[in-house]
Amino acid sequence: MKLIFSILFVLIVIISGCKNVDDEIETELNTIQQASLESGIPSADIIYKKEITDNDAFSLFQIPDGYGVLHFTSKEDGWGYRGHSGYQYDIGDITSFTLSQSAWHKGDISLDKDSLYTTVFLGEIIDPKINKIIVEYDNIKREASIVKNKDRRFWYLLSEQEDGNESVNMVSAYSSEGKLLYIEEG
Repeated sequence: MKLIFSILFVLIVIISGCKNVDDEIETELNTIQQASLESGIPSADIIYKKEITDNDAFSLFQIPDGYGVLHFTSKEDGWGYRGHSGYQYDIGDITSFTLSQSAWHKGDISLDKDSLYTTVFLGEIIDPKINKIIVEYDNIKREASIVKNKDRRFWYLLSEQEDGNESVNMVSAYSSEGKLLYIEEG
């Protein structure tokens, strides 16, 4: 009998001394890389990521005959994949650069308030002499960012507006010496 009480006492001491394991488990938040797996785009083809705000992010990806943009929003469990836009072209038809545009809804969709959007202008730079891209849209003129990935270069510019109705007036491409090489009207 003493043996049974001793065993029960030891078990009670061991069990009461254990911490609640649930208290120590921290919820791991999804990263943009983890969320991008939902897109079906191979990780090796995702060449750039940018968090725009605490709730909005995007990634650029490349495919052999084009490129695209993945859209993300933050959720309780981290970043979530919202969708993507892809652009294809025949490389033999382009000598300078390409121009595309993608817009997606910010945050949760609500019927009670005005919808806000994120718009990104983007493209691929084909001519190796191009060193700078200037985008003019809706009376705004800004320099685009250039992203390099091995032997390919891409450019992007985030719109300052949030209505999703932006349209490009003109894109200008310049050499490293500042010489205007190409103009593309939108």
